Amino acid sequence: MKAIRCSRFAALDKSGKPLPTPSLVRDVLSLDEIPAPTLSSSDRNKVLISAHYAGVQYPDFLQAQGLYQIKPKLPYTPGMDVAGIVVDK
Repeated sequence: MKAIRCSRFAALDKSGKPLPTPSLVRDVLSLDEIPAPTLSSSDRNKVLISAHYAGVQYPDFLQAQGLYQIKPKLPYTPGMDVAGIVVDK
């Protein structure tokens, strides 16, 4: 499947310190081919969604810069808002 992935934070260096001149967010995002996700027996409180739409909101923009309070492990797939069909629970 294809997914937009963030490979580094646009406003931080590799040690997590602010850059004097941040990169553009579009420069840290790429369209990648990744394995389709699956659920395991330990994922009892999760669902798998076939996404039809994923919005990019202000928190996603902050997160891609490394400025949001939650910094996911890199690389990650941004998108806090999604609409689609639950295919597994």
